[in-house]
Amino acid sequence: MTENKHTINGAHIDWNCDGKFNFTAGFSPTKAESAIANYAALLAPVVLYFAMWDELNWSILQYVVASVLALDMVGGVLTNSLGSMKRFLHSSQTLELNWLGKLVGSKFLFPAIHLQVFAVPLCFDVSWGYAFFWYGLMMASIIFIHWLPQYIHRPVALLVVMLSIMLSQIVFVGPAGLEWLAAIYIIKLVLSHGVREEPYRPAIENTK
Repeated sequence: MTENKHTINGAHIDWNCDGKFNFTAGFSPTKAESAIANYAALLAPVVLYFAMWDELNWSILQYVVASVLALDMVGGVLTNSLGSMKRFLHSSQTLELNWLGKLVGSKFLFPAIHLQVFAVPLCFDVSWGYAFFWYGLMMASIIFIHWLPQYIHRPVALLVVMLSIMLSQIVFVGPAGLEWLAAIYIIKLVLSHGVREEPYRPAIENTK
């Protein structure tokens, strides 16, 4: 047992950031974590197309933009919630990182550059207020959460997520086919990226 690697109530926790930083999976991902980070999000645009998009009279550009948004949002929720990424995002180690690693690890700059919601009014029939509202709510929520004591970060983040799900059905509603986008945008950045979780490991290591 070391300071950064221990077992509590049968849960194996490892805070050591070994090896090189991986943009989609953080440090020392298992094979399962790598698979989730690199492939799971590919299901999103496929499922959305057959579930609802095929009935919409979108242009090719709109299909491309919607697919990129689905990949980015769903993929971001998954990658930011991986134990291997949490190990990096909330590490106390002094790490040698390139500019991309430093950007991903920033509590405020990384969320701030997530301007993807502005592609929605640019390419779909929805007001610019949609993008400004959800971007503003996301940034305000992150600033607020990091101002609070850490032990209530998770419940407050979940409160924001639940409110965003409710509000997205009432105000600044997304265009048909993208009604889900605002809530997942909040989940990705406020909950998955912003909230500390313990970086659990399998009982038997199975890294790449």
